[in-house]
Amino acid sequence: MTTLTAEQISHLTGLMDERFDLEMDGIRAVAARLRDERRQENLAGHPADQLDQALANIARAADYAVVRQDIEDVRDIVAARKRLAAGRYGVCIDCGEAIAYARLLVYPTAKRCIECQREHERHQAVREGRRAS
Repeated sequence: MTTLTAEQISHLTGLMDERFDLEMDGIRAVAARLRDERRQENLAGHPADQLDQALANIARAADYAVVRQDIEDVRDIVAARKRLAAGRYGVCIDCGEAIAYARLLVYPTAKRCIECQREHERHQAVREGRRAS
């Protein structure tokens, strides 16, 4: 069960709303820039040499990585909003204990308490063959 007050939930919801708007603006900006670049390439033709093409590819890859992360952040916010609507926001999905308000201030979409998140990351590292920190 959550121990968050209505004021804390309101503050955290505001943080998520701000983050949602910021992420969506970032996604839209990258999409618009990529459309403009494609339009310019169509008008001007392909880059003059292989180096120009390689640099363009690197820039696109970086943009796609940023957009993928932004989309993941938006999904986390949507999921947190669903937990809020269901009365489960601020409750760890693993142990059922309250997630500390201090953790939620730093990471408003947290779905695990810090102890369960650490354990989750250790298990994930083992599955991926990485050394857990």
